[in-house]
Amino acid sequence: MKMQLAAAATLATFFLAGPAFADAVITIGDGPERMCYLSAKAGIDLQNGLDTCNSALNTPLIQHDRAATFVNRGVIEHKMGRTSAAMADYNECLRMLPDQPDAFINRGVAWMTMGQLDSALADVDKGISLNPSEPALAYFDRAIVYEKIAASFPEGNQRQANLQKAYADYQRAAKEAPEFTAASNALARFKVVPRTRAS
Repeated sequence: MKMQLAAAATLATFFLAGPAFADAVITIGDGPERMCYLSAKAGIDLQNGLDTCNSALNTPLIQHDRAATFVNRGVIEHKMGRTSAAMADYNECLRMLPDQPDAFINRGVAWMTMGQLDSALADVDKGISLNPSEPALAYFDRAIVYEKIAASFPEGNQRQANLQKAYADYQRAAKEAPEFTAASNALARFKVVPRTRAS
């Protein structure tokens, strides 16, 4: 029997208005690049974190740490509402390390913020295929993209197909990180109902 998913309308509208999750990339060094990472991860004192990232990028860093610092600065800039600057940093990381999964995931989140859902989905898909450091966040972000795409369709097959993909990704996020309450909260908004057949 085929199933149909329905998201609770008021909670879905509230949830879809909220941001997706971005994730910082860990560095090897323990200088300002490490403080940049910690600031991006915690999301606290963003201006100080941005200044620390800028300082780190003005010092000699190994390639991994330089690329990671671009992602981490991008995460901070995105949280500060500077999406264009964040995109430039994710792009710079990908110029240096074309297979950096977390840069793709974070760039996908930035595309989502800009309403470019096809680009968001492409980048998050690419990041997932490259094994990101936080798979639960990646699947969660892709679920949000699918929900936003579903919201752009009136009732029908395309809407349902995207809701089913969102539901599956929220399930995967919860499986990857059972303590990730945002995923279980998102799943709680869904109700699985039998699909009625046309006579």
